[in-house]
Amino acid sequence: MSNSSRARALAKELRAARNEVGLSMRLVGNQLGWSEAKVSRVENAKQGITESDVSAILAVLRVTGSDRDRLLKMAREIGQPAWWELGRDLPEQLTALIDAEQRAVRITNVALNMIPGLLQTRAYTREVMERGGMPADELDDHISIRQVRQGVLTRKDPASLTAFIDETALLRPVGNGRVMAEQLRHVVSVSAADNVEIRVLPLKHGAHAGLSGTFVVYEFVRSRPIVYMEGRSSGAFIDDHDDVALFSDALERLRAQASGQAASREILSEYQERYESEA
Repeated sequence: MSNSSRARALAKELRAARNEVGLSMRLVGNQLGWSEAKVSRVENAKQGITESDVSAILAVLRVTGSDRDRLLKMAREIGQPAWWELGRDLPEQLTALIDAEQRAVRITNVALNMIPGLLQTRAYTREVMERGGMPADELDDHISIRQVRQGVLTRKDPASLTAFIDETALLRPVGNGRVMAEQLRHVVSVSAADNVEIRVLPLKHGAHAGLSGTFVVYEFVRSRPIVYMEGRSSGAFIDDHDDVALFSDALERLRAQASGQAASREILSEYQERYESEA
């Protein structure tokens, strides 16, 4: 969703909230110290609005609880970058993926062959993209976009990330020892954040519920969850309730099969030390 679309959606929500309590634009304006014309411009997305403005409006309209939190989140998102609007010729699928990441409150990634993109360092991403055939003149832009996407984990209202990482991804030397040591050091560091959970799927346990393929589940405040399955040249979003339920069942099984968070950090640290000795 573009920033202009976000602004229109918020304006529509504020207008609906005012109508629900039966207040006129003039009365709302009087309580805010605004003119009726300014209230009209805000409700029609003709004027910019800050999070503090939205907070003041919601106080006048007596909007509280989860609805207040949701509308304030919408206000914050208006100022967040929609990278596909900045003159970059990105594939439609990538723009949809970025939008899902920006809107999600919880992201669960099952990774088999590599470290998930939201956890990758620049050097690791460069190795993956170069070996995957990314044209040299597009490489730096795509690396930067992937790095910027990681901002969903550190913004003011961060998404929660759970990453199930198969031990195979730790064994595979992407780049040299220095690249891998830096990458695993970064994953260990990020795993200390309250909104990030890293779970390793050890090889010694054999088969697990994620072996049928890598996938990502996105959960939202009001929309139903969706699943993204990535292929070599394309991917697919799945939103049918019954189909998504199959992936949710797989995640429950993975929680029972994966190492706990503390044990997973130990595994990651052991591999980090191994690669550091090779660097």
